[in-house]
Amino acid sequence: MGKIIVAEYDVANQVSQDIEFYQKNKGEYQENYCSCLVDENEDPIVREIEDIPDEEIEEFFWGDYDKSIYWEFFEMDLDTEFRKHIGKEVYVEGKNIGWRNRSGEKTFTLNETMDIFHQIAPQCELTYLITRYEWDDKEYEVRIAHHDSPMGEVYNIKIK
Repeated sequence: MGKIIVAEYDVANQVSQDIEFYQKNKGEYQENYCSCLVDENEDPIVREIEDIPDEEIEEFFWGDYDKSIYWEFFEMDLDTEFRKHIGKEVYVEGKNIGWRNRSGEKTFTLNETMDIFHQIAPQCELTYLITRYEWDDKEYEVRIAHHDSPMGEVYNIKIK
């Protein structure tokens, strides 16, 4: 028994995972994302699965793919985990915060599930991973990495 991932927001990691999945499952890629391919007569282009190059999948996910879906999944995961804690007090201790590697603490009331993100994370491009032990749904660990803290900040959260 160990830690479980509650929610993760890491676009680069999630895109890489999708690329790897669809390169191994090209039929699903074709079914989900190739239906919009048409020829000069506007007829759908039907290809054999083995004719889909890995590079096409990679270019699609790094380029045209709507990456906002990762944020939506992140919000849903946080909502699932934290809706039971609405109205409770949250105590946070942080280490290695920002480019000066400061420490700090704060307490806030969880009024909505996304407060567990917005009360801690800076407003910038970042990665965010929140975990907890399987047997404990009142203590969490958050790791955030961003331009001022590329090695990551660590926050321990206790729900009171």
